[in-house]
Amino acid sequence: MWSLADEMENWIKELLSTAEEGFVELRRSELASRFSCVPSQVTYVLATRFVPERGYRVESRRGAGGYIRIVKLPRKACRAQLEAGIGQRVSEREALTCLNNLTAAGLLGEETARCLSLLMADATLGLPPFLAGKVRARMLLTLLEHL
Repeated sequence: MWSLADEMENWIKELLSTAEEGFVELRRSELASRFSCVPSQVTYVLATRFVPERGYRVESRRGAGGYIRIVKLPRKACRAQLEAGIGQRVSEREALTCLNNLTAAGLLGEETARCLSLLMADATLGLPPFLAGKVRARMLLTLLEHL
């Protein structure tokens, strides 16, 4: 199902792909007007779709001359952000989110992510939850070291 958030995300990504500076500056109110939504929906899209784990940084300045700057992070910065977010244990759900973010950032192919998600599943590991979480964290850190 296609949503307003998907449409807004794709539109912003299209702008970023043609931006020579590697960033775009927008106004929240202009985005809301363009997509016929309230500014809080724009905030939601920026907070969930343009995060460092997905390879983006959002900067904003409030006020009359305010703007939102969306920056496409270099691959190294994206990977470092993901490494910082992995702790001693990772749940199956957290591992899937990490793999999805790696795919969205272009660091991992979809087929590879699918295979890795199967390998990191609770059912595949067949370990007690606390031990499975440790194994998954180690797997993800090893993966990130070799990307």
